[in-house]
Amino acid sequence: MLGDIDPKGKQKEVLALDATGHIVVLGTAGSGKTTMALLRAIGLANLPMRPNVLVVTFNKALIQYMRAIISTPLRNLRIETYHKFATGYLKSLGKISVRNDILKPKQKEYYISRALEVTKKRYPDESTYKRPVSVFIDEITFMERFGIETLDDYLRAERIGRASAYIKRENRKWFFIVYEEYLRIRPSPYDWDDIALYVYKELKSDNRPRLYDHIIVDEGQDFSPMMIKSLITAVNKNGSFSFFGDVAQQIYGSRLSWRDSGINITDNKILRFDKNYRNPSTIIDFAKNITYSEYWKKDNDMVVPTEFIAKGPKPVLIHFDSKKKELTWLIRQIKKNATFSSNVVICRNRAIVNELENILKRNGIIPTIINKYRAGFSNVKGVYLSTFHAVKGMEFENVFIPFLCEEIFPDKEAIENAMSEENALADELKLLYVAVTRSKYGLFMSYHGNLSRLFPEDSKHYDKENGEDLL
Repeated sequence: MLGDIDPKGKQKEVLALDATGHIVVLGTAGSGKTTMALLRAIGLANLPMRPNVLVVTFNKALIQYMRAIISTPLRNLRIETYHKFATGYLKSLGKISVRNDILKPKQKEYYISRALEVTKKRYPDESTYKRPVSVFIDEITFMERFGIETLDDYLRAERIGRASAYIKRENRKWFFIVYEEYLRIRPSPYDWDDIALYVYKELKSDNRPRLYDHIIVDEGQDFSPMMIKSLITAVNKNGSFSFFGDVAQQIYGSRLSWRDSGINITDNKILRFDKNYRNPSTIIDFAKNITYSEYWKKDNDMVVPTEFIAKGPKPVLIHFDSKKKELTWLIRQIKKNATFSSNVVICRNRAIVNELENILKRNGIIPTIINKYRAGFSNVKGVYLSTFHAVKGMEFENVFIPFLCEEIFPDKEAIENAMSEENALADELKLLYVAVTRSKYGLFMSYHGNLSRLFPEDSKHYDKENGEDLL
């Protein structure tokens, strides 16, 4: 059922897990969490009663990746994004008709901005309303993801997201007024951040038989508490809910814990997988070094790899005098490797991906762009281009991470839009962790100008090279 992939070592334990209740599986990068999630799904789908099984993940590229792994599709096994699940359910109730019923992120920002302007006029002397609109967008998103609907709930909430040190509890009422105004003036009943709350509320009052007997969440660390709560509520009461995740790869900013999401479990029902099947020990050592940074946010649920089976060279960091020389070397390396291995170039943002795509094409290289719709595959030779975010959950033989200079990484826009530079830098560092752990063999990092402050200072885990010697 899983093509040529067979469960290894402790991964087989997933096949023996109970078919009822809640299960949490935490694993380090490269431990095979996606493989284990699929093993769990296929095992449940093949039970005698042929129950309906749903696997939910964060983006469409990962769905494509999963479907490619499964050799024989099962009619009672579905794989989809959370938003596909949510819109499908609301459509079944007649609550939405088309995708346009849900506010897009830019539309949400626009209506929050309008709500702030209206509220400023109502309370012209309130200093809270001098803060940038990005602060209000972030705080309203927090309320939505946690399912906060009343001022009392908001006042009681422990703010574990970005703004925890910056919004006094007594000032929260002013944010809540903007939130209420946003809900009043927006033309749609939903945006993509609060749709989970409404799905949850509908499910709580929906007495129809549940469609799914078992639901499995992959990359669960990136789901909001309301997403998890709604999925738990969507499961048949005699079925199971399984959560697969890795807190070290939590890259969507809010540092939310699965423990805040309504999962009913004790610590002895948590499986931890610390054996890395993907990365060579050299890359694991470098990735660990990233987590020792002063900017890294510690988490007790983080699983540190203690075993590894792959072998490979040390990561390499190369300094160039200019961007032009860095690009010259990068193109040469990609051309050399493209015909006999899978290679991905991971960039901090989409603008750099677009720039590199054009440069590679001018040099006779046609890359595959990884995005939320298209995955990359380690067994398919060629060249892939991706942002740090989009490459999550995938693996390649060689990983190239260019432009690790202070000018580009950390991302200036991400820092400016955050209410806490400390937490924004922690998010940037997790992106680097995700990027380096995509490699099954070679890891080549490069920069021009000044090296990013986020790059590990301890150079014993990587080799330094002067780009002038390589041209």
